[in-house]
Amino acid sequence: MKKLLSLMLAVMLIVLPLSAASAKTGEQTRDNTAIGMNISGFSTTDFDGNPVTGQILSQNTLTVINFWATWCGPCRAEIPYFQQLHETYSATPENDVMVLGALLLVNGSTVAGARPILANAGADYPEVVQCDTFIDVLMATADDDGAVYIPQTIIVDRSGVIRDHVIGGFPSYASLEQWVAEWLEILSEEEPPTPVLVGDANGDGVIDVSDALTIMRMAMGLVDVEDIALVDVDGNGSVDISDAIKVLRIAMGIE
Repeated sequence: MKKLLSLMLAVMLIVLPLSAASAKTGEQTRDNTAIGMNISGFSTTDFDGNPVTGQILSQNTLTVINFWATWCGPCRAEIPYFQQLHETYSATPENDVMVLGALLLVNGSTVAGARPILANAGADYPEVVQCDTFIDVLMATADDDGAVYIPQTIIVDRSGVIRDHVIGGFPSYASLEQWVAEWLEILSEEEPPTPVLVGDANGDGVIDVSDALTIMRMAMGLVDVEDIALVDVDGNGSVDISDAIKVLRIAMGIE
């Protein structure tokens, strides 16, 4: 039944009038029908056939997914904006934002046709192809005549829940960046703070010998102490050799 439903949905997409894409040029609307849908179970492939699943969503505070097709003019027009967004947040990985393109394989839109379009735009953010879950998201926005408009872009949180959904192209990079920045602030506030791991001097999430060496250098005055709460392992209010020794013992499994 699920395969039959998926096939029916795919056929519905295929028979959409091509004018559906251009009808959204310059006008963008927010759609609430798919907001709240959890897409963490999606399974698809990238352009090289490598599997990609919804597990990637858990790796980021926020994921931006842009649904597009090669014949869609407004879709092609905003690719440089998504590339700029990708470059902006790749330069600040602590902000935890991923940009993901999702190519629709309908009306002659193909991976082979998409590659030169992306190359000409200098786009190198991750791209995947449509899957059942993505079709469900798109079909949720069908109008009374059954037409689905693209481009569409969604904001997805770490748990895979769609938090916002817009139909139509972004008029500028500034409008896209502002939308994402506002949602990043909201989702960042919702996430619990990362617990402090005392002794993790280099902040990589584990305590090892390199942390002991770093604290040793701090105790000798060779490295500045930026966060004493992170390296004052014995809690005496200062960073000294005893802190380094304690971290070394932890790294060796003695404590």
